[in-house]
Amino acid sequence: MIITFIKMLGCILILISSAGMGMYFSGELKGRIQDLKELRRILNLLRGDIRYANTPLPEAVQALTVRHDGKYRKFLQMVADKLNELGGVSFAAIWSESIGKGLENTSLSKKDLLNLVQFGENMGYLDKEMQLNTIDLYLTQIEEEIKELSKNVKEKTYMYNTLGILGGIFLTIVML
Repeated sequence: MIITFIKMLGCILILISSAGMGMYFSGELKGRIQDLKELRRILNLLRGDIRYANTPLPEAVQALTVRHDGKYRKFLQMVADKLNELGGVSFAAIWSESIGKGLENTSLSKKDLLNLVQFGENMGYLDKEMQLNTIDLYLTQIEEEIKELSKNVKEKTYMYNTLGILGGIFLTIVML
């Protein structure tokens, strides 16, 4: 009697946890799309500051920290603080270090973070026009990624949720 109860309780816990894993992965996919959209918005603001206000890159990043309250605020603040220290460190190094420390709570994939690091490597030493072209190129990449993810998000969300539940059922059957 008790053994049967424990087995049933274990089966229920496995089903709940595997369904939760499916929901977690589908939530991460949706979160990645939202994070990319937020990053796109930040880069559009940065492009506007550089193009129309003729703001130098360090001052433009500092201005973004004031205007942005989302997940990227910590990252932008780290970049702005390091740029204001005038320690002789390159923009690319500051950008890369800040990505590693300031973007751990986002849903961005390793590919997204690598692209963001490469973006920073190309930004720091260029003149205004090349900076704008680099921002435009990176915005195009983000747009393509958002479009690709959004096209399949409904199917992938359904797949993750279904696989989570079916995986739990499979494990339950194996255990019994």
